[in-house]
Formats: sequence, structure tokens, C-alpha cells
Amino acid sequence: MNKRYIYTLCLMLSIVLSLTSCLKGNDEEIDVSQYDDMAITSFTLSAVNKYTTITTSDSTKTVSKTTLNSGLPVFSIDQYKHQIFNNVPLAAECDLKHVLVTITTKRNGQVGIKSLISDSVFTYMYTDSIDFSQPREFRVYALNGSGFRAYQVTINQKSSTASEKQWVRVANEENAPKALYQDYTLQKGEAGTFQLSKDGGNTWFDELLGDGEDVSLLPTDGIAWVSFPYSASTNTDYELMAGSCEGNGTACTVWRKIVDKDAPKTASKWVNIPMEDSNGLYLPKMSTLSLVWYDSLLYAIGDDGNIYKSRDGGLTWKTTNDFTLPEDLGSYHIKAATDDERGELYLRDLDSGKLWHLTDMPAAK
Repeated sequence: MNKRYIYTLCLMLSIVLSLTSCLKGNDEEIDVSQYDDMAITSFTLSAVNKYTTITTSDSTKTVSKTTLNSGLPVFSIDQYKHQIFNNVPLAAECDLKHVLVTITTKRNGQVGIKSLISDSVFTYMYTDSIDFSQPREFRVYALNGSGFRAYQVTINQKSSTASEKQWVRVANEENAPKALYQDYTLQKGEAGTFQLSKDGGNTWFDELLGDGEDVSLLPTDGIAWVSFPYSASTNTDYELMAGSCEGNGTACTVWRKIVDKDAPKTASKWVNIPMEDSNGLYLPKMSTLSLVWYDSLLYAIGDDGNIYKSRDGGLTWKTTNDFTLPEDLGSYHIKAATDDERGELYLRDLDSGKLWHLTDMPAAK
């Protein structure tokens, strides 16, 4: 064989071996093959279509479509039971057959979705519309190919409109939220500080006021408190506190703060919502008052027999007929709260001790 061809062949083989060695070195440096983590760490709704039926004055019905991509329910991940679900249900008018979701996994593990009609598994893509009309199985695969972990994802949705809900009596106090039996109180401290108790004074939390806030506007009677997810930022809560104080004549004083759960050591401060910003749509003073986060909306229930709703974080309040109070209430001396598991609404008559639960199920005759 011609020596020139032998030299060329040897040169090419040396280059290939050199490249193989380099690639192997890079693989060893990155060491992707050792990753066997399998976990979904975040699950959020990216976009959901909501259909609203509008009836005009001439009885003509039209259906409008709105794409929701903010203010959607927050999802919990149970890593022990491998379940993903939302405590606060999605509105009944939302389309569960065409939902966009965003999923984050540990070490960027690959995600697959099991078919609804077979054992086939398809690669998850954040741009794909997914049918969640029934629970879906998602799988996250380890990067080293050692296996997968399966999660059952359920999107809870209201089965009817709020006006069709009915109140049913609750016989066992163990089934009612503990918040129905908690009393909120506070005591003022030095300038810019106070202490808040959610259990009638047994346990106290140190709180801070924003710079320049008037401590005299803190509530002293009929104090209510609620915490709910802050839609403008992930893993952040919006806390609201309201009640009566001498500084306000007919309206409740309302305070708010934003809590970043990713930075627990960073103290958040309470800020008063000025009375003049309510444009007359304020929350009236009441001797007993409850604030609740229900169906992804903020409500206030007190002893004047009305239900108030705020769509702007407590700035303005309007009476609403989204739901009504039980007809057989002895008085409006009541307390309201939602449970932690599904966000469902409960009432307690403070005079008689009777309990009610607002449910989609028809009341027993």
C-alpha cells in the first residue's frame, strides 16, 4: 500500500481517538449519568380558557371566551403520596380539556404524560394543550435512565356557580376549620411595632409597621385576618388585617403586607390602606368580622347581615350575592373561615355554636 495513504489513515485514526478522549473527559466532568433524582418541584397553570354566557335584553345568548393566565389557583405537591392538586377550585366556566401548564423538575428531569386511553407515554411540552377533564399521570424520568416517578395530577373545579351552593349543618366540630374558634387580638408596642395573636392571646407574633405608618390606626376591636397567595409573585402570600379603631368613624381600618416565603428572615411590614383611597366603597365597622379567601376571591362577613367582596386586595368593598348566609341563622353574630385542605367555606354561630358548610351537594330533606 502506498505509504502516503497509510500515513493519512493513521492521522485520521489519531484524530478520532483524540476527539473520543476529549468527549469522554467532558462527560466525566459533567457526570450527567450519575443523576438519579426524580421529582416534580413546581406545577403551575399557564393558560386556561374561560367561557361566559351573556344574555342581552332581547334574550339573545352569546358566549365569550377569555384566556386566563394570571390569578389562577396555586398547586400543592405531596412528594410522599406523589399527588399534585389545587386546594382552591378553578371556576366552573373554565375549559379543562385544553390547559397549558408549566412544570419544573429536579435537575431538569424529563417529563412524560400517560395517555388517557392506553399505556403510551408522551413527552411533555409546555406549549401542548392538555386534557385535565380527569386526573392525569405525569412521569419524571431520571437522567441516568434508572427509572421514573409517577405523579397523579388533579385540577379541582367548581361543579356549579356559587348561587347554586347550599348550606348544610355540620354535626361534628372536628370537621370544621380551627380558625372558627380563634380570636384575633393585638397589642401595640414601641414605635413601629405591635404584637398579633391569632389564638386569643396564647401565642404572639412580633410585627412591624411600614415607615411613617400611624400606630393609632391599628384595629382594636372586631379584628379579622386572612392570608392568601399573592398572584403577582410566586411563593408569596398577601396578608390582610381589618377591624375597628377610634381613628375611623364608620369604616374599618384595613392593613396589608406581602410575605416572601423564600426569604423568611426578611421581615415584611404592615401598610395601612388609606380611607380616602376607597372612594366611599369602604368596609363598615362591625363588632364581629371575618375575612376569608374563598373561590380565589376575598370576602368579608360580619354582623350586619351582608357579604362584602373586594377585587383589589382590600382597597374597595362592595356587597355581593355570590352566596348568601344560611336562612336559619339565629343572629349575625357569626364567624367564617375556610378549611386548609380544599378551601371550602364554613360558618359558626357564636351564640348557639351551630356550624354550617357551604357545599355544592343538595341539602338533605
